[in-house]
Amino acid sequence: MQRSGVGRNIILALFLYTLIYSCKAAETVSEMRLRPMSPGRLIRNIEENAFNYSSFHVKRINIQMDDGKSKNSFRATMQAIKDQQILLTVSKFNIPLGRLSLTPDSILFVNYMERTFMTDGYSALSDLLNFDLDFYAVQAILSGNIFSFFEDEDELKSYNSYVSDGLYMIQSETMRKIRKIDEKGKMQKADRIIRRNDEESLMVNTFFFDPKLFVMRKMVLVDKTWSRNLSLQFNEYQKVDHKYYPGSILLTLDNGGETMRLELSMSGFSTEHSELLPVRLPDKYQRVYIN
Repeated sequence: MQRSGVGRNIILALFLYTLIYSCKAAETVSEMRLRPMSPGRLIRNIEENAFNYSSFHVKRINIQMDDGKSKNSFRATMQAIKDQQILLTVSKFNIPLGRLSLTPDSILFVNYMERTFMTDGYSALSDLLNFDLDFYAVQAILSGNIFSFFEDEDELKSYNSYVSDGLYMIQSETMRKIRKIDEKGKMQKADRIIRRNDEESLMVNTFFFDPKLFVMRKMVLVDKTWSRNLSLQFNEYQKVDHKYYPGSILLTLDNGGETMRLELSMSGFSTEHSELLPVRLPDKYQRVYIN
């Protein structure tokens, strides 16, 4: 069984791009005194501004990746058909490197440089990223509906809303309790709360929203049990079909002390209908594995 280091870096960068790309961000707004808003009302405003599409195309993506050991840069394009497929084509110095196809059932990456391919379900990629993922979770983020991450919609009722640094913020009740205990210096009690959730891994999600357009400015996902966190920041906003998308995104993934940074610069958005060409496997390409 072979493993491809280059292919692994490319597929990781591309998949992280699809995971975070369409979490939308707003134009910079002037400082204002924000009034508190209930979680229910805030969530309704966010859902009303969520992007919906049948077809979606990003013509130019510049990707810079630093995993602490090496730095790599790529260029890519993305096409998506709702409920069917997400397709990315990656290149470097105008030389095609590979294609990544995500469907509801499988992942396929064809590496043209090494004449190999990877195909698997989502469990292997979830293990690689240390976060549970599937096609519909990725698509939910592409549509701006981040709350589809939750298996039970009632889970959102446990969230509280706040005002923080000129933004609206929602955060889980568990995190609020732990933060207050930490502030009082009672770390043992905080540890007991975490241990009670150890079997399912305590995830703390914090979302920051623009007070004018109710679209995302920052997202932080923290796994308190396994000391992992994913942070995303959104800048250089552009308008697409009356909705706002970030022209650049900074992603930081901290996994037990190992940190990876991914910077994305994007342009050329389109929602015009397009057909996705199938990803074909050339003859004599050898199969390799994600991890």
